[in-house]
Amino acid sequence: MASFNARITMPAEARAGEIVEIRVLVRHPMDRGGQVDSEGRVVPRKILNRLTVTYAGEPVFRYDMHTGVSANPFVSFTTRAVETGDLTFEWREDGGATFTRTARLVVT
Repeated sequence: MASFNARITMPAEARAGEIVEIRVLVRHPMDRGGQVDSEGRVVPRKILNRLTVTYAGEPVFRYDMHTGVSANPFVSFTTRAVETGDLTFEWREDGGATFTRTARLVVT
């Protein structure tokens, strides 16, 4: 996949102790494989198989995905605002490719 597009929606800032919702929509075909292409070759499985999220260096969310997850998966989760820091989102795809995005949360 040449490009990777993820839309991360979350508040830019929150009060200390506040629960914040993080929503993530990623464009990916989540191809379960097994089909035959126009040249008669079997198409290999190519899905995002894991999303991990860290906040200020600490893991806060992990989602293991399988072939039953639809194309362009949407994920929503919450975390507690504890300190100003980056949320780092890392997707792992079959074949070993990884895609990373970050979003900053300012805690007041």
